[in-house]
Amino acid sequence: MLVTVFSTEGVLVKLDYGRLLIWNLSELTGGAFPPYFLEIVMKDGRSHFVHSGNSRDEETQSVVVNIYDFRTMGEKDIAELLTTVEEIKVIPKKPSELHPQLSSGFLRCRLKDMLYVIQWERGRRWNFEQQFPEESRHKIGFSTPDIES
Repeated sequence: MLVTVFSTEGVLVKLDYGRLLIWNLSELTGGAFPPYFLEIVMKDGRSHFVHSGNSRDEETQSVVVNIYDFRTMGEKDIAELLTTVEEIKVIPKKPSELHPQLSSGFLRCRLKDMLYVIQWERGRRWNFEQQFPEESRHKIGFSTPDIES
C-alpha cells in the first residue's frame, strides 16, 4: 500500500510504509533507535542500521540518516553490545556510550534507492514511549477534542 506525501506545491511522492518511516525520521526528536532494530536495505544490496533521523530534502527526495558503524567491532564486541542493549531502557544518543567500539555515520540516499526497510523484533524491553515521549513526536492526522456527554 502506498501513502501520498504532500508538499506545499501538491503531491510530492508516493511511498510505501517503510520509506515513509525513513522520510519522517527527521521529525522524531526523542533519541536514537537501538542497534539492529531498524534496517535500510539498498538496491545495491548493502544494508544499514538506523541510529536516528537527521534531515530530508523534498527537491531531491533524499534523506540523511544517522547510521550505526559496526566496522571496528568483532564478534565478542557485538555480543557485549547486544547484552547491553537488552539491559538498558533508553538508548543513549552517543553510540560509544553503548560500547566503546561503536560509532555512527551519515547515510545520504534517495528514497528510490531503498529496496526495503525492516523493523526487527529485538530488545523487547526497549520502551518506544520512553525513548520518544508523546510531546517530542509530531502529530500526524486529525485530532478531535474530547467531548463530554
